[in-house]
Amino acid sequence: MKNSLLLFSFLFIGASLFAQNAKYNAAMTNAITRLDSAQTSAQYLESANDFARIASAEPKEWLPNYYAALSHLSAAFILLKENPAKALETVDVAQANLDKAKAMVPGESEIAALQAYILIARVSENPMVKGQELSPKVFAELGKAAGLNPKNPRAPFLQGMYTMNMPEFYGGGATNAKPFFEKAAALFEQATPGDLMPRWGKETNAYFLEQVTKK
Repeated sequence: MKNSLLLFSFLFIGASLFAQNAKYNAAMTNAITRLDSAQTSAQYLESANDFARIASAEPKEWLPNYYAALSHLSAAFILLKENPAKALETVDVAQANLDKAKAMVPGESEIAALQAYILIARVSENPMVKGQELSPKVFAELGKAAGLNPKNPRAPFLQGMYTMNMPEFYGGGATNAKPFFEKAAALFEQATPGDLMPRWGKETNAYFLEQVTKK
């Protein structure tokens, strides 16, 4: 009788965990689908709210905070043209979200890559001033991302994007960026991420690779 009760307890706990995990996966899948279809700053901010709600319900999961950061960052890049002050506030929120995810998985390559992307947004505010200050940090984070996972395509993709927009006398320009885009393209083709893991950047990398090849 005692053994039967113990077995029932294990089965009940296992079923509860499975149901909770299924609910989390479904919520994340829906939120990622909305993020993938977002086009405006408002839509990206709505996606950020979706992930924030999931993060509150699942405080031990790092991906909701990661995607909340990515959503805020995507909104910020659009807002840089519409409302620079609001854009900087949004970048700050993206950093706060990423810090939460980083505290959970400090050795995750995707965290380092997104950290570099946030720094790139800060440079975009004023490239002439911020570039000299933050470029070493951008490349350090990208190097960290590649070191933690050499197969992460977002590391060379972001390095190519940043290099392409740097002055040629600093080692930038299309010619210097092209090898990074080519490497990223190969890694994107090889990538087999899990259902919820980051997979962004492939289409943008292909576009930039086409542009630098024409030059």
